[in-house]
Amino acid sequence: MKTIVIILAFLTITATNAQSSYEKGMTKAFELWGNKNPDEAINLFERIAKAEKENWLPYYYAAQVHIITTFSIKDAEAIESRLKKAQDYLNEAKIYTSDNAEILIMEALLNTAYVAYNPSVYGMTLSAKVEQLYQKAKVLEPKNPRATLYHAEWKMGGAKFFGKDPKVFCPEVEKAILYFENESHDIPFYPKWGKDQVKRVQENCKG
Repeated sequence: MKTIVIILAFLTITATNAQSSYEKGMTKAFELWGNKNPDEAINLFERIAKAEKENWLPYYYAAQVHIITTFSIKDAEAIESRLKKAQDYLNEAKIYTSDNAEILIMEALLNTAYVAYNPSVYGMTLSAKVEQLYQKAKVLEPKNPRATLYHAEWKMGGAKFFGKDPKVFCPEVEKAILYFENESHDIPFYPKWGKDQVKRVQENCKG
């Protein structure tokens, strides 16, 4: 009996240390990203992913850093490289999770990044895919605030491109605000980003 207690105590300590190491690593990676060191953050997320195994979140965030970074650079080769790497990370993430709305949303943003940087090449080929990804995400999670907000922004962009009123999608932004307020997850580091972008999207609702 004493041996069993010792073994259980050892396993508990090991699990606690592993969790602590994971949480410290993830926190550090976010700090690196926040301090404008995206590549260091990506490398750390990748190391965490390889150590954790079977955890889609580090791969997901490595992809997100690549995608977001492309919106602030101009070099076409660098953009293409980052977006390809982002897709590779998302493919890795999908090995460990299925029917995941957050992965679909991130893939929609990835394809949006392609369209944003080269609309003449990717606008016709990827626009329908972006729409499909958001629709699938919303079927899986109808009250996902990121799917609702970024889908609304995508449709606003399309409306402006075709000379239509983007304000027709403003009620969707209001829904997203409500969904952000009610969002709650028990899993550490589960995606909850996006609320800080509401005001930017709401600029389309003025006038």
